[in-house]
Amino acid sequence: MCQRSSEYKPFLTLHSPINQAQRSGSDAPAAPAAEFCAVCRSTSRNPFVRHDGHTVVECGGCGLRYLYPMPSTEAASALYSDDYFRNDSPLARGYDDYEAERDNMRATFRDRLRFLPKPARHERLLDVGAAAGFFVEQARLAGWDAEGIELNGWAAEYAREKLAVPVRHGSLEDAGYPDRSFAAVTLWEVIEHIPQPREFIREIARILQPGGVLALSTPDAGSAVARVFGRRWLGWKKIPEHVYFFDRETLGRLLREEGFEILSTRYVSLTVRAAYALERLAALVGVPWLARVPKIIGNAPIRVNPLYDLMLVARLRE
Repeated sequence: MCQRSSEYKPFLTLHSPINQAQRSGSDAPAAPAAEFCAVCRSTSRNPFVRHDGHTVVECGGCGLRYLYPMPSTEAASALYSDDYFRNDSPLARGYDDYEAERDNMRATFRDRLRFLPKPARHERLLDVGAAAGFFVEQARLAGWDAEGIELNGWAAEYAREKLAVPVRHGSLEDAGYPDRSFAAVTLWEVIEHIPQPREFIREIARILQPGGVLALSTPDAGSAVARVFGRRWLGWKKIPEHVYFFDRETLGRLLREEGFEILSTRYVSLTVRAAYALERLAALVGVPWLARVPKIIGNAPIRVNPLYDLMLVARLRE
């Protein structure tokens, strides 16, 4: 979705987020978003880190970290204007030049497809937060009957006009897909943007076929990198673009409670410009001279694994 998959920005955001309105029919307590923990529903929370006037709290029940209070719908929407894809501060928000990364994104997504099952003939895949459609394009080349849905109109149009792939402009909750429509759903760097992730995952379970696969990626707030750098971790600089900060345990618990079986977890690699990677490394370790090196090495693509970009594959129980 391109308001979006996607992702932290410490290294590369692949997709766009979705603004998820409170869904009716949920069995969760009737309370404003983040008044209780999305995983364990505890109302106990303690301040964890503050950045740029915002506070991330840690749940006293399960340790999930999330933004509190959540931004208003209007404030969240303002984060994802078209300049999300080309701006001067990608460490804080969005991309420096989204379109310029197209070949690197294709390489990244080809790598991700290795961890999905091989599709049977005509098996449908939905990429939620599809951005400009690069994953949909690669999934179709790999044999999936793939399509996407994306909130940002510019990105959805880019996918249809430039790549000739089916990416629908809109939100998942308003799309009205029939039950059991898809054999697979993908979420690349999306779930951390969702104000109500349990309801969001529940909607995905509804449109997945029994035995269908959900594959997602998100920055791991429990990774060794995040623990070593603590409150200086670049992940916290993505506030308020990111509103939830999952780790393996909290994300796995959420999915299991919504009917999924975890098949695999791993840290995945990204293909990026060497200059891009070094700029982020300079910001992470606080070594300013590293930021000057990119001018020397330019745009050569390299494959990096920052060891916190967590990919999880799960199957919907039958």
